This record gives sequence, C-alpha cells and structure tokens, in this order.
Amino acid sequence: MERKNIAFFEHGQFSKVKEYRFDPDRMLKDYVKEFLIVEASDLVSLETLPSTSVSLNYIISGSIEMKQKGDATIKLPKAFAFGVARTSLHFDFSEGTTLFAIIFNPGMAPSLISCPINDFFEKFIAYSNFLNPNQLSQIEQIFAEQGKYADLIKRIEKFLFDEILFTQKKDNIKEAVNEIIHSQGSTSIKKIVDVLAVSRDSFEKKFRKQVGTSPKKFSNIVRFRNLFENGHKYATLTEMGLNAGYYDQSHFIKDFKVITGKNPSKFL
Repeated sequence: MERKNIAFFEHGQFSKVKEYRFDPDRMLKDYVKEFLIVEASDLVSLETLPSTSVSLNYIISGSIEMKQKGDATIKLPKAFAFGVARTSLHFDFSEGTTLFAIIFNPGMAPSLISCPINDFFEKFIAYSNFLNPNQLSQIEQIFAEQGKYADLIKRIEKFLFDEILFTQKKDNIKEAVNEIIHSQGSTSIKKIVDVLAVSRDSFEKKFRKQVGTSPKKFSNIVRFRNLFENGHKYATLTEMGLNAGYYDQSHFIKDFKVITGKNPSKFL
C-alpha cells in the first residue's frame, strides 16, 4: 500500500486487503482526488485516518459495520457519502467485501452535492438524502453492470461529467485549502484571511459550507495526516510532533490521543 494518500491507520491486517487507486480524467482532476477500490478477502477490522475529503461510497459486495463507543455497531448503507472527519473511525469489513469510493478534492464536493458540506462532518449519509431519483437510478445501473474496474471507472467518470457543475471562477476557498495543505497545516488562519483580504467571519462560514469543517479543524487534520502520508521515521515523540508541524510535545500528545484514542509512543 502506498504511503501517499494513505487511508488506514492499522497495517497489521493488510494481507487480507487489496487497494486499487485510479487517477481521474484530466478534466476531473480539479474536482476528484482519486477513485479508490478496497477488497477484503476475509473478515477484517480497519481504522481510518482523519480525512480532509468528502467521499461518495458504494459497497459493491459484502457489508461494512462501523464500531461505536461501547462496542455497538452500525451497518452502513450500500450507497453513502462520508464527510470530513477529525477522528479515527473503526470498521469491520465482512468476508468478500468490495468498496468503491469517489474521493473529492477538499472543497470540491459542492460541484455535485448542493447541500452544505458541513452537514456531512463525521457523518455517513445515504445517497437518497442528497441525490435526485434520476442520479440514484444512474448509479445503480453503473454498478449493476459487470466488468473490469477500468470500465467501471469510465462509467463513473461519464456520470460525473454529466452531473458536476463545472466552474472556472476564482475561488478563495480553494486558494485557502491549497495554502493549508502546502504548509502542512502550519499556516495561521489570520495570515490566510489577510492575504485574501476578506472578512474572517464570512470566510470561515463559507469554508465550513464548502469544505465541511472549520479552517482550524481542517488545518489540524492536515497536520496530523502529515505524520503518515510522508512516511516519516521518528526517534522521539518530540521529533514526531515537530516534523508534523506541532509546536510542542504536550499539544501533539494530547491531539494524538483525541484523534486516535492511542498514545503516540505506540507508533514509535
């Protein structure tokens, strides 16, 4: 499994899991980060990293349950969206499960989803709650057809070409997202607002609606994911935190525990 764009925190059961990643057509690259297919050959439990992106998911075969506190579980619907997430989440994949995901670039889900994206924050929402009947019918038909994954991607891309609201206008939120990602979550929101010359209140409201969470939380997720996406190796907790963009060890340890429920020393 590639370290870049890593989805899962736990690696011990990867012998039971296969991932297939596909880059979108160049005309979709501004909107779609990638297409991801996950196959679980056996019963497997996985823990996700916090996510900066909204995804549209479809369970092609098998089933997936999400673990909650107290060991309760929720069975996920066959077709669902999942929003930006600040915490790690635990999932059980049944034997023979295949999951397909369209992963949007941060801030670009509104090109297909008309409702506020912050409504999706750390939530699983069935397609029927935000797609129209015609769109639902098209998606069902796409996945009903058998064939190679490459053919499935082509059908999905055609659907997106037909449904996405393409726009070339200047977008301050896209600029802000790019700056946060480029700085690995270390740039200040005040600096971004000053550069864009916009009101902080209106900026943050628009950011939450378009990206799915506040600029501060988004920066926090980007900073945390930097621990895993760039394949760092650490000797100490201090080094781990500093390389990820944290200013002190205590803040880093507190954040790590809140996000994963684990002490970072277990990762060393």
